[in-house]
Amino acid sequence: MEIKTLTLNEKRNVTLTAYLQPVGGEFWGMTKRPAIIVLPGGGYQYCSEREADPVAFPYLAAGYQVFTLRYSLNDDSEWDNPLKDYDAAFEAICENAEEWHVDTERIAVIGFSAGGHLAACAATMAKHRPHAAILGYAVISSVDTWNARGTPDPSKAVDEKTCPCFVFASRNDGTIPIRDSVNFISALTDAGIPFETHIYSFANHGFSTCVPAINNRDWCCNRAGDWVGDSIEWLRETVGDFTDGILGDKKRW
Repeated sequence: MEIKTLTLNEKRNVTLTAYLQPVGGEFWGMTKRPAIIVLPGGGYQYCSEREADPVAFPYLAAGYQVFTLRYSLNDDSEWDNPLKDYDAAFEAICENAEEWHVDTERIAVIGFSAGGHLAACAATMAKHRPHAAILGYAVISSVDTWNARGTPDPSKAVDEKTCPCFVFASRNDGTIPIRDSVNFISALTDAGIPFETHIYSFANHGFSTCVPAINNRDWCCNRAGDWVGDSIEWLRETVGDFTDGILGDKKRW
């Protein structure tokens, strides 16, 4: 595996870390891989390391090229700088797709909390919309009370162009109300957008992959980490699968 870090905006300290797996050779018949962009949470104040590499690794194991975007933060996070950062990351991936062996028709995004808000905005209003979006305990409709940087409510922007979404959260999240996820699911339903959702009985905000090395299991139900495997299977159903080392049929939606 090769790891590269690109600076997308030096002034705002925006970087894209690429985790690139080989193709061909032992991976016979494979010429390119699907990709996923990871957007860590952190309230647009920092990018959580708990929601960066620990999230990237399962998707690498599933065969994806993985990219972690550290977007504009603090004073630089005034809207729509973070969304511009996402679009710049998408463009960088497409511009380097041949070298990085990326299938540009299979680029997904995953975000958590504030990163989930950014992922939801990418799915609903970005210049380059992803082909699938995974939203973890995302800030959605509570954004008006959550900060004062002019960030939009992405549930109000859901339209027929919104990609399929996988939404997970916990019922008792004490930081971001579960109503945020419910409102986004309702908007997807009204627009006829395919989705899958998992709302777990209890888990602290920021539970990430919910493995013991990251999160105290007393703080979350034993099933809270199941979203990882479920989202990978959902992606296979949504954007296509690997078949004998070769990318299979295109997305079914």
